[in-house]
Amino acid sequence: MASQPPKIAFAGLGAMGYGMATHLLKSGYAVTGFDVYQPALDRFLKESKSASAAKTPKQASQDVDFFICMVANSIQAAPLLFDPETGAVKGLKDNATIIMCSTVAPAYIDELASRLKEIGRSDIRLIDSPVSGGAGRAAEGTLSIFASGAKQDIENAKAILEYMSGKLYEIPGGLGGGSKAKLVHQIFAGINIAMSSEAMGLAAAAGLDTKEVFERVKGSRAGSWMFENRVPHMLDPDLGRYSAMTIIAKDVGIITSTSRAHKFPLPLLSTAEQLYLTAITQGWGTEDDCVLVRLYLPPSKPDLVATQAGTSFKEASIPLHNNITWETIRDLMIGVHTASITEAMGFCEYLGIDVGLMYDIVSNAAGNSRVFEECFRGMGKMGWSVAGVEDVEVVKERVAKAIDAVYPLRYPLYLSSTALQEFWRQGRR
Repeated sequence: MASQPPKIAFAGLGAMGYGMATHLLKSGYAVTGFDVYQPALDRFLKESKSASAAKTPKQASQDVDFFICMVANSIQAAPLLFDPETGAVKGLKDNATIIMCSTVAPAYIDELASRLKEIGRSDIRLIDSPVSGGAGRAAEGTLSIFASGAKQDIENAKAILEYMSGKLYEIPGGLGGGSKAKLVHQIFAGINIAMSSEAMGLAAAAGLDTKEVFERVKGSRAGSWMFENRVPHMLDPDLGRYSAMTIIAKDVGIITSTSRAHKFPLPLLSTAEQLYLTAITQGWGTEDDCVLVRLYLPPSKPDLVATQAGTSFKEASIPLHNNITWETIRDLMIGVHTASITEAMGFCEYLGIDVGLMYDIVSNAAGNSRVFEECFRGMGKMGWSVAGVEDVEVVKERVAKAIDAVYPLRYPLYLSSTALQEFWRQGRR
């Protein structure tokens, strides 16, 4: 007789969680959903006869083999798991597995493991398994998943992890390794999202055809996955929301908090974080993260990137600044991408994550850029210094000239200026 598929509880039916849970249903698993938002549960129940809903995490966890946690953060995860009356741990049977897919600090994974031991539930298996890829890939089952923990526990959950992923990475080093790998990747993602706004805001403010700039830059050495993915939403706001500002702000906040705990400098990411926080204080937290570009534009022209798309110089709504071209924007982006490798891969090495594995992760995911692919090996040989870039002096000079060209426009270059400071700092060693 064929063995019955394992029973699964899934907590956190947000944009990504809902896609992950429904994909498991389509893969033949019986899934009990839990979410504090009742409409999400009602919608989930309509997906399949194999879907059920629970009123509490404890009820959801009764008699399941795997409890998947995909809530927003550790603040939500703690009561979900450990509330004395309704917590999931109270209901889990012996040797059940918690798969922590939420993006949390590596320190929280250690805390979670310790707490299970303290309350006498060391029988519960724990897998640190953050995910990346967005709601679309979650629904398709093509996420990138970074799994760490005991090898036997990962093997036991492998079929489920593989159903949810297009690329499953097993991160060595025990619990917390998956969260560390996710954080390193998100350094690139967080910087590249913000730099896309800085670049396109400059194109619009300088009176350039923003659509032409987008096409030229994405095909150049300055291209990145995030630039190609986010800019279309700036050019056409009707495309709708891809990913909310609060999501990347949350991830970046976890990274900077972890870096402060280790006293490890992340100047570019810290600059990006302040931009995200400023955008949220403007009330844009639930909007697409590409609206960050508004911080760079006049308040009276928040859609300038869109209105400048396809316009000739004569049709431009603002004067053309002849010293600023698409090459200016290209040079600034190359500089930022180069400097981001210094801090992200330096932090990666500091956290003890295999750098070769990290190259595979980033180059196949949303944090990728052409500069990353071109400069990774050379910079690695030089301790992640920009000195490992063959044409570093040319890159540095072009960034400086680009900043000088933009200065008369009085346009803010938060990330570009920070990158130039990093080039100069390393040059004085």
